[in-house]
Amino acid sequence: MGDMGEALDAVDWRALGAAGPDHPATDVPKVLRRIARADSTTRPEAVERACGDLQDLVLGSAAVGTAALPFVVDLALDPKSVQRLYMVGLLISLAGDGEGVDPGRAAMWWQQWPRIRRLLDDAVPEVRREALLLISDRTGPLLERWHVETDPSVQVALLVALGRVAAAEDLTESTDAEVRAVLDGLLHGEDPVLRVAAVVASAPLDPQAVRRAVPELLEILTDPVIAPRFGEVWYTLECEYPYDRNNVAEWVGSLLEPDLTAATSFLAALAEAGTRIGDAELRRCAVDQAWRLLSSRPSAASAVLPLAAGLLADPDDDVRYKAAHLLAILGREAAPHADRLAALLDDTGESRYFDGTVGDHARWALTRIGDPRALPDLVERLVAPYRDMQGRGYALSDPRQPDVADVLRPLRAHARVLLPAVREALRDEVSRAGWLVQDLRDVLYAWGENPLLPGELTPYRGPWEPPVPEPAEAAATVLTYAADGQWHGMFTTALDALTHHGHLTPPVREALTALKASDRRLSEYGDYRAVLQDEEIRARIDRALTLP
Repeated sequence: MGDMGEALDAVDWRALGAAGPDHPATDVPKVLRRIARADSTTRPEAVERACGDLQDLVLGSAAVGTAALPFVVDLALDPKSVQRLYMVGLLISLAGDGEGVDPGRAAMWWQQWPRIRRLLDDAVPEVRREALLLISDRTGPLLERWHVETDPSVQVALLVALGRVAAAEDLTESTDAEVRAVLDGLLHGEDPVLRVAAVVASAPLDPQAVRRAVPELLEILTDPVIAPRFGEVWYTLECEYPYDRNNVAEWVGSLLEPDLTAATSFLAALAEAGTRIGDAELRRCAVDQAWRLLSSRPSAASAVLPLAAGLLADPDDDVRYKAAHLLAILGREAAPHADRLAALLDDTGESRYFDGTVGDHARWALTRIGDPRALPDLVERLVAPYRDMQGRGYALSDPRQPDVADVLRPLRAHARVLLPAVREALRDEVSRAGWLVQDLRDVLYAWGENPLLPGELTPYRGPWEPPVPEPAEAAATVLTYAADGQWHGMFTTALDALTHHGHLTPPVREALTALKASDRRLSEYGDYRAVLQDEEIRARIDRALTLP
C-alpha cells in the first residue's frame, strides 16, 4: 500500500474535476485506499460499495479513468487484493472507454500494457480467464495463449473465443491453418469436454463441423460419468458461471438448427438416452429444445409430434408438463394421441418454473384438437387458479400455461355448452373486481354474445382496432414485412384491408405466396402465441390469395 499511497498523492485529482454530480475526482484515492486495505475480515458489502463507487468514478469521466488506470492495474495484479476479478473487469471496461475522448488514454494504456499482460500469465485460472477478454478480438494473441494454457476451464473459454474470432478475421493462410490444426488435434484428443469445445469452436469456421460430430457429441453428452465435468470447466468469456451439461447440449442443438433433420434427430437421441439411463435432465433438455424449435419453425411439427407423444408417460412431472404443452401447440396434428391426453386430465404434476398442471395442458391440447372431453369443468378449471392473484409473471418466450381468453376464444362452436359457465365466471369476477373481467368479456364478444351482464350500463370496450388502411398503404406494409422479416404491427390489419378491397397486385401476391411457404413463425411473439398468431395469419393469407 505504501508505494501506491505515494503515487496516489502525486496525482492532482482536484484538477480533474468531477466524474458526476456526486463523484468528485478527489474521491478516487479514498476509494482506492479502501479497496486496497480490504481483506478477508472486511464486510463484503463495504467492499462491494467501494468497488461500485470506483466504477462510477473511473467510467464517469475519461480523464479520471486515465489517471486511475495504473492504480486499477495495481489492484488487479496484487494477489492480496480481495477484488482482483472485479479489477480485471474494470480494466476491460477502461480498455474500450475514453478512446477519442481523452487524448492521453491510448498512451497511458500502452504504457501500462507490459504490466496488464502479466494477468494472462497469472497463477490464478479465474484471473487468466477474465483477462482473455483483453485479447478476445485477435486471433494471434489467443493462439499464443493456447500454446501455454493448461487449465481446462481457461482452455474451453479460449477455444470458443478463438473459433469465433478466427472466423471473423481476415487471416493469413498460415494463421488459418494453425487455428484449424489446433481444433482438429483436439477433436481426436483424450479430454472429452475439450473435444466438445473443439467442435463448438469449429462451427463458425466450418458449418458442417457439428453435424459431422453428432455421434461423438451424443456419446459424450449422454455419458453420466462425464456430465458433472461440464459444470466444472465449461466457461465462456461472456458468463461468469459455468455451463452445465444440459446448457452445452442446448448449445449444440442450437448450432444444428439450420439443418432441421439433424437438429430433431439430435433431440430424439437425447430423449432416448435420457430414458435409457434414467436421466430426467436429459429428457428435459430434449423437450425444451423441441419447444423452441416448434415455436419458431412450423416444419418441426412432424419430428416434434412423436417426441412429445413418447414423453407423455414420463415419470418426471416437468417432462410430462412440457410434452403436453407441445401437443397442445401442435393442435389438430396431435389428434392421434387424444386418448392419451384425456387420460392425463387429472394429472396434478407441475413444472418447476411455470404455473398450471400436466392436466391443464392436456385439457388445452384437447380443446385445440376439438375433442369434447375437454369441455366438462373447463371454464372453472381455467379461472379457479387466478381468483386470488393480481396477475401473472412470465417471460415472453416460455412454455407457459395459456391465458384464459386464448383457450376459450377459439371455442365458439361449443359456446352453447360453455356459455353458462363463462357468464357465471364473469359475474364472480365483476363482484370481486377480478383481473379476468376483460378476458371473459372478450371471449363473449368473440362468440357473438353480449359481453355485459344484466343491468350493466357501461358500454363494452373491445380490443382497439387500427383504422383500415388504403390499398396502397396495405400493400406497402405487406411488401415491407415480406422483404425484411421484421414484425410489423399493422401486418394483420393490412391483410384484412387487402381482402376487404378485393384485389391483389402481382408483387403482393408473390410476397404473400413466399410468406406462406416460409419456415418461420409469422408472429411477434416468442411463446405459445407465436403458433396461434402464425396459424391465424396463415389463414388470412390463404383467404387473400383467393382474390383475383
